[in-house]
Amino acid sequence: MKKLRVGDPVIVIAGKHKGKVSTIQSFAEGDKVYVKGVNEVKRAKKGEWFITKTLPLHASNIMYYVEKDSKGSRVGIAIDAKGKKSRVLKTSGATIW
Repeated sequence: MKKLRVGDPVIVIAGKHKGKVSTIQSFAEGDKVYVKGVNEVKRAKKGEWFITKTLPLHASNIMYYVEKDSKGSRVGIAIDAKGKKSRVLKTSGATIW
């Protein structure tokens, strides 16, 4: 089970975009993650002038963002008595769906 999923709110914890809060768009090969509105660059494209392109970040540079606490939290996996897995916040113990 992945600890982070598409659509999860995240905060960037390292790099030039440190402190930005956004959501996960998609995952790239390896440990790379595309985050909406973060790490965008302009590239010149023939016939289209300039285009804005989002580049991936390494997964170690982002953290799940908890809005009510206004800070990041690590995510763990908990298994209940029936054997069902769920994602749990390490700071508060709350379950994420």
